[in-house]
Amino acid sequence: MKKPIYIPLLVSSLVAGAALTAVSCSDEWDKHYDNDGVQMATDAPTLLEQVMADDELKPFLRVLQAVEYGKQQAEASEVAHYSDLLASSQVMTLWAPVITDAQADSVIAIFQADRAAGRKSDDNRAVTQFIQNHLALYGRSVSTQTNDTVRMLNGKYMHLLPQSLNGVEFKASNIIARNGIMYKLAHSEMFSPNVREYMALHSELDSVAAYFELFDKDVLNESASVQQGIVDGKIVYADSVMNRSNQLQNMLGAFFNREDSAYLFFAPTNDVWTKEFADYRPLFNYVDRVENRDSVGDLNARMAIVRGRVFNLNSQKGGYQDSIKNTSYINQNLYYGLNVFKNPLASDGIFGGLDSVRCSNGLVIEDPQGRIDPALTFKQVRYILGSDNRHRITPQLTENNQKVPRVTITPRSVIDSVRYNGQLYKFDQLENSSYVEIAPIDYGTKGTSYRNSGIYFTLPSTFSNTYYNVYLITVPAYANAAGYSESQVRPTRFKVSYNQRRMTARRESEQTSDPNDDIEFDKNDTKISPDAKETHVNGSTYFQTSGDQVDVICIDRARLATVSGYNAFGSVSATQRYFIETDIRATDLTKNNQTNVLRINRIIYVPFATKEEAEAFDIDLSNLKEYRE
Repeated sequence: MKKPIYIPLLVSSLVAGAALTAVSCSDEWDKHYDNDGVQMATDAPTLLEQVMADDELKPFLRVLQAVEYGKQQAEASEVAHYSDLLASSQVMTLWAPVITDAQADSVIAIFQADRAAGRKSDDNRAVTQFIQNHLALYGRSVSTQTNDTVRMLNGKYMHLLPQSLNGVEFKASNIIARNGIMYKLAHSEMFSPNVREYMALHSELDSVAAYFELFDKDVLNESASVQQGIVDGKIVYADSVMNRSNQLQNMLGAFFNREDSAYLFFAPTNDVWTKEFADYRPLFNYVDRVENRDSVGDLNARMAIVRGRVFNLNSQKGGYQDSIKNTSYINQNLYYGLNVFKNPLASDGIFGGLDSVRCSNGLVIEDPQGRIDPALTFKQVRYILGSDNRHRITPQLTENNQKVPRVTITPRSVIDSVRYNGQLYKFDQLENSSYVEIAPIDYGTKGTSYRNSGIYFTLPSTFSNTYYNVYLITVPAYANAAGYSESQVRPTRFKVSYNQRRMTARRESEQTSDPNDDIEFDKNDTKISPDAKETHVNGSTYFQTSGDQVDVICIDRARLATVSGYNAFGSVSATQRYFIETDIRATDLTKNNQTNVLRINRIIYVPFATKEEAEAFDIDLSNLKEYRE
């Protein structure tokens, strides 16, 4: 791994600036800070006068006089500069660096370039990376025993020792001023960027830096701001304190601006960004009823690139030699194996052979190849439980001109083991210990509709231009020991149909008399054949359960989804729907050859990039437990 690298502002070229976590719109710094126990001499010069009195600090003085701070009030006749701050009553500690005229010119040029680009004074790189890198609130003196950490105005933490600050030696120390203490540094402090700042400083990371910047927003901190009064029913603030928020960072758990954090960001280079965006964008093709569907698709494709690349180093138990989990990791069986990367430092691991750069709040490792497998982050195997009513739709019948439920749905618990027909059966293949019994309701009306049970399942978070294999997991009646009889342990025959949410909804006039018809979906269901490889419309094809075993039945294979139901930034309706319906003749029930009750544990759906991959894949009892979300 590389040694830590720090980025000195004064020798770097002009690059994109970085943002502070919190900024103030006041012309003055917070006056409520105390003096940290240090007595100031009331007859001593101010910090500005101490700087002016030292010829070696004249280049630094030019920077102070050229660089603005705070917000220029509309009524102000002059703009405040950092030289004004050092002459004010605000108590501070200044580590004044000895720099050359050329270095001073470089900082001033950066300030002017950022100002011309519309960057606020509080976000200007000359401010955040240079001046605030040498200033701290309170008066800080040193003694022979000093070994302390100082938080600078830009939020950076620096190590204060009797003769140095962060390794830069003092040419003079404990210089008393009326409004603080000054030190004279042998040269300027190098600016150590945090992870967000590092992205902004490196042109090869322009794409990911720009994506994060899209979500930056300044929000008024009402509790920290000073109210002036109320005008036209609105509060007016004399001093408005703004906090920088970022929805993307919040969603990812990636608080890259916090200096007291420790993150590792596996940053995609611009080439990786371009390639993965092209790969992922077709996965987010939304129906036209999704507002700003194209923009939402773009945002999600970019989110897919960064998701899985953020690691909180404080949450890695025992380091990350054996494995590392990202900030999207959830410790639940439903998410088993996701967002965890094994042996990351091995030659074939995600970080293998790559160098790391140390930032002020963690590490950045640049990814020039695209090493994050989407199957481990967002494009994962999913399942829905039969007992989860969020993705289940009860079919309806029309009785006396009213819609009524066609079936009863009864949740059941799976027992660990049971003796049936003289044998001991265990249900350790089932990841979740529940299922639902779906049985028809007899309203006393003749007709096959009342003899058979059925249920709709919608598949959430599917991707467009993706092939899916869909598996139905059923259980026998004795999976729950309470109340079952031998006569209930029977197979059942069922059929499956599929339809997809339409790109454009059907007109209401196109709706049929079927109470289950939904104009959002295709009008004609596709009937699926038992081998799940050939389909035809309005055909009669059947599947069969064993009745006395856990069954894993592929009810659809290599199904191409053309519209997406996945949105990381909000909810969208599921776009894929299956109807599972028993197909039992009256004689089968009379002779007790089959049951018309469905007992469903869960539905597993597995995404594939190609039809060939989907057709070559399968799940059975031997590997059932491996395929959990």
